[in-house]
Amino acid sequence: MIAFKAVSRLVLTAALVALPIQVLAKKPEKCSAEMKYAGPAPISVAIPTMVAASPSQSPTYQDAFTALFTDMLTKSKATSLTVAMANQTGSIWTKTQGLQGSEKLHYWASVGKSFTAIVIMQLVENGRLSLDDKLSNWIDGVPNGDLITVRMLLNHTSGLYSANEDRDAAKNQPAALSLKDSIRILKKHGPLFCPGQYWRYSNTGYLFLGKIAEQVYGQPLSQIIQNKIIDKIGLKNSYMVKVDDNLSDIAGPRPSGDQKSDIRTPGAAGPMAATSSDMVLFWRAFLNGDLVSPDTRDVMFSTLYPMFDKNMFYGLGVMAMRAPGPEGESAIWIGHAGGMPGIKAFVMIDPASLQYAAVALTGDGPASAVAYNMLREWQRASTPQPES
Repeated sequence: MIAFKAVSRLVLTAALVALPIQVLAKKPEKCSAEMKYAGPAPISVAIPTMVAASPSQSPTYQDAFTALFTDMLTKSKATSLTVAMANQTGSIWTKTQGLQGSEKLHYWASVGKSFTAIVIMQLVENGRLSLDDKLSNWIDGVPNGDLITVRMLLNHTSGLYSANEDRDAAKNQPAALSLKDSIRILKKHGPLFCPGQYWRYSNTGYLFLGKIAEQVYGQPLSQIIQNKIIDKIGLKNSYMVKVDDNLSDIAGPRPSGDQKSDIRTPGAAGPMAATSSDMVLFWRAFLNGDLVSPDTRDVMFSTLYPMFDKNMFYGLGVMAMRAPGPEGESAIWIGHAGGMPGIKAFVMIDPASLQYAAVALTGDGPASAVAYNMLREWQRASTPQPES
């Protein structure tokens, strides 16, 4: 087993709340459409067309999965933990512990950005939207809105401040920021850089993507996600969290210290509550081409920008991360991370074998380390053992 703390340091930083990166000494005074990306070089990830081998279902490995789950629950200090593991086809191994009362689901924070991104890419695929459409076509008053494209909103190269980071807003706003308040905060802070010039996480960019989808469809984003994703692939235990939900069926944040979180605030930047098995089903359908075509899926992974450190990358609503592979070599894994005080989540997939781990927990422990160690155990179960 890889050291728990080592993996947590590697991929824990992609939380729901944006962290500063590539901070410029001076904000831009004037931007033009000709600005080119000037940050570290992006990477791309290819998704193979294949079916992974089925892991052993022997009692020995079932016991190993359960034992590792218990170990991860202890080491992460989670108050509740859910894990699902699977191949591209076949059954899903899942286990959940620590839910209270009527709780059935976990909140997945920024992992839900991939749902918003899929809705947008479906619109692109059917010609109702273009990745090169300007934000100003849909929303007025956003700084550099006439230069920011849908693509830049998806991959966080818009230069937009993340309005949830504003201290006054965080202190005084108990519910989701309105579109008007978000634009006011963006104007207050100004652009962080010219559109397309660098990478910087912005939840507000995903708020705008949700608003664009709502304008195109004439429906709330929650209904769009229900129609275009949940019903389409038959998810039974998933829904978008709305500002008026009572949340009784979702494991709430259990943060350390005096931190407070409200899972109703992120909206399109972190919309989903689900079981871990439903999260695996979503990602399997996505990578299999059931939600968007394989060509559209490949576009989403074709240009991934370096994120908080050299080991993390961001594409069009999807992430990649560098971690030790099955033989200890450096490998690229894909998925998405999420978190806020008291909640952490991670979907981690090996694109070479299309094997999955989906993890969500309450507490402040590293879902990334849980996902990595569970996935590695799943892969060991898939590897033929030499005869004794």
